[in-house]
Amino acid sequence: MLLLLSTLPALAGDFLWLSDIHFDPLADRTLVDKLAAAEPAQWQEILASGSEKFPGYGHDTTWPLFSSVLRAATKTNRNAAFTLVTGDLLVHHFREQFNAIATVHDDEAFRAFVRKSIEFVGLQLKQRSPGKRVFLALGNNDDECSDYAIQPDGPFLNDTAKVAADLAGLTDTDSYTHFGSYSAVNPAVKHERIIVLDTVFLSPRYADRCGQGGGDAGEKLLAWLAVELEKAKAHNEKVWLVYHVPPGVDAYATTHAKAPGTVTLLWKESYVNKFLSLLEQYSGIVGTNFAGHVHVDDFRLLGGTIKTSPVVIIGPAVSPITGQNPTFRIVDFNGHGQLRDQSTYYLSNLTEAGHGTPPVWQLEYDFDKEWKLKDLSALSYSTLFSRISTSPEILARWMVLYSTSHSAAGSPGTERPFFCAAGGVSAQAYQSCVAETVPTHAKITN
Repeated sequence: MLLLLSTLPALAGDFLWLSDIHFDPLADRTLVDKLAAAEPAQWQEILASGSEKFPGYGHDTTWPLFSSVLRAATKTNRNAAFTLVTGDLLVHHFREQFNAIATVHDDEAFRAFVRKSIEFVGLQLKQRSPGKRVFLALGNNDDECSDYAIQPDGPFLNDTAKVAADLAGLTDTDSYTHFGSYSAVNPAVKHERIIVLDTVFLSPRYADRCGQGGGDAGEKLLAWLAVELEKAKAHNEKVWLVYHVPPGVDAYATTHAKAPGTVTLLWKESYVNKFLSLLEQYSGIVGTNFAGHVHVDDFRLLGGTIKTSPVVIIGPAVSPITGQNPTFRIVDFNGHGQLRDQSTYYLSNLTEAGHGTPPVWQLEYDFDKEWKLKDLSALSYSTLFSRISTSPEILARWMVLYSTSHSAAGSPGTERPFFCAAGGVSAQAYQSCVAETVPTHAKITN
């Protein structure tokens, strides 16, 4: 009997994954002063009284879209074990727009409005699945200073610490107020932790413009991560890493660079090297990495031995600002924390919904059925990369899914610079891939 029990499959579950929400509370200009004067619990009623519509492509997430994606996700799966949000909760160019619209728009007023916006987003996520945890990662737009300028121990992190703690079930918010990062028990998998990192600190675009410049925030973040990984190892725990900005090449910025041949990296190279060293040191416990930021359906192979090196899975965006369809994702996992499959859903009639037609959310694809791969492991993604690099038909299909079935990132024949970004995190690996006429990829190295 004991032998039979030991062969039973591990318990399974799934979670909701949202990325790059970019909620815009300023879309209806007539409501901004009312929202500023109200508490976040009153915002839904105020927003519902307005004239906002679904946004067009090239715009951020209005209230109708945000409420619609949450309803669709709930209808699709009412029993998700928890929710991951991989950053960028707030609208682009928040301060500039607020200054142009709000009657009172001094620093104090804007700080209060940002805090209320985060609290409102948190309330909506919590109402979607009462009693279930929500793990929020912060993005480069999530701050009150400016883009890529979050201040360690600054006002934004102090103002929003309670929101993050309430959603994730944290009892200690010190690491959040210091680095916008935290470690929490996975509520659905025994002996596993979810470590949330604010990888904005690792970007070459980051600058502490509103703070005191108190040292190298990226170095301090990676030192904190090393301590947390050592704790997990000591307690025989596995780890998922959740963050916003992924390591590797920014394919869009690279393909649009003014100087040909310039490769734009999403993290400073020194941070990438230290991060990869940590992954190698703790290869037995670090599993999948989850990221957002690039707004497309993408991934990054981190190199090393494929069987032990994790993959970064990049979730597509809710916001259609870069021309992609609004999207959410349901991810299946087993009782050991291994990812078995994912299903991506998208809003298939965004333009029509903006003119009053009911929104239509539909399944775009299941990973297993689409690619005939049994799980979401690094080995599966390495196999997928090989197939993409050697088959024009698979490349064409991947590019459709990459842009969530709306606007392709590149015209036919120009796709290579986009899919090559998935193959490694270094500029050298990327350039080698782009230069190859007929790839012979078997294993990614950096």
